[in-house]
Amino acid sequence: MSRRNEDFDELCDPENPQIIKYENVLEASKRIKNFIKPTPCTPSHFQRESGINIFYKLETIQRTGSFKERGAINALTLLPKDNQKIGVVVASLGNHAMGICYYGQKLEIPVTVIMPTCVPAIKLQLCQNLGAKVIVQGSNLVDAQKYARGYAKDKGITYIKRDYPNVLCGYGTVALEILDQIPNMDAIIVPVGSGGLIAAVASVVKHVKPECLVYGVQSERLPTFYKSLEAGEPITLPYEPSIAEAIAMPYVGVNAFKNAQNLIDKMLLVKEDWIARAILHLVETERFVVEGAGASPLAAILGNLVPEFKTKNVVCILSGGNIDAVLLGRSLDRGLAAEGRLIKFKVLIKDFASAYEQFMLLLAHGGYNLIRQFQDRIWVENEIYRVEVKVVCETRGLNHALELKRLVERAYPNACSFETEPFNDDRTCPCNAKSLKPK
Repeated sequence: MSRRNEDFDELCDPENPQIIKYENVLEASKRIKNFIKPTPCTPSHFQRESGINIFYKLETIQRTGSFKERGAINALTLLPKDNQKIGVVVASLGNHAMGICYYGQKLEIPVTVIMPTCVPAIKLQLCQNLGAKVIVQGSNLVDAQKYARGYAKDKGITYIKRDYPNVLCGYGTVALEILDQIPNMDAIIVPVGSGGLIAAVASVVKHVKPECLVYGVQSERLPTFYKSLEAGEPITLPYEPSIAEAIAMPYVGVNAFKNAQNLIDKMLLVKEDWIARAILHLVETERFVVEGAGASPLAAILGNLVPEFKTKNVVCILSGGNIDAVLLGRSLDRGLAAEGRLIKFKVLIKDFASAYEQFMLLLAHGGYNLIRQFQDRIWVENEIYRVEVKVVCETRGLNHALELKRLVERAYPNACSFETEPFNDDRTCPCNAKSLKPK
């Protein structure tokens, strides 16, 4: 039976992966300069505390909020004029599609976007606002991609996949800019989903500056690229939702894997809570709104996964800023909880006004803010004159939270319970993190 079935894609052929050439990235840079201006590479305010000279490559300020624009405009401008008139189709969770839609509108190329049902409504709406025809199909990205390939074949239009060589060469232009902006760079940390960005970045960086370390990072929630490097070939994992949704990819790009496999110095896995803390840090300290994928490189630093970078010049690619308001709120709260700045506990007190007053004064005198509370008088076994109060408090940090725990336990011995995680937590221990050296 021929392998050239309906799912076969000659530009993503596992038996003949496409290699990214440095010269092609240079050509892409010249091609897109009229559309995309270099993004800043700014020093972090966290340099002194971390002991690392951190620089942020701000791909978040692209018109559609991510680096995906680079691949989109390069691929679209390389299409023959006849194909541009007919149009293109893409399957995406958001960022790739928005880049194609934005520049498709500028170049007057009709765009059809296939999105799975799990895509946030705001990203679907943004694609429609950019003039695209949006079709919701499939429960995940793999299903959407299969539908998109069939749709392209039926309609006679061009299918553009994020793993295509022209797209990857566009991604590589971010590395050219970084090398120009931070010529003394010692290392670069790149968010990794299906692998396109790190493949392109590593291809450029290792060509120009082989001694520069290239680290990839992804959430341990869906470590597809990490596991693929372990296996020595691209693998597919069941989809799992992640705070870093833009890199929560159940599959690895064929071309991306081939290009990155022997160029990455190390792959890191970070816990979800560290990503939340990184999002919180970027908002509070740097004044940047960054999605979970883009915050992952900083999460590796905050989680002390890269102690070898002390005193080194390290660039973190903040790959995107497209985080919806609901997820941003959850991420900030999760980050506060992970740092011990939001504490949840319950305490059993007498159901009298004086007892409430005493409890509230305990919190007030300690400098704790009461965020919310719930009083339970029904499911309190054998305690008809007592009430269980469930409380969420804001603290100044973990030490302040520990003091609250001591205060409450002294005032209500055997009648309180702290449910928050920092008091029974191994996340701050770097030895629990995972890293992989492909070489």
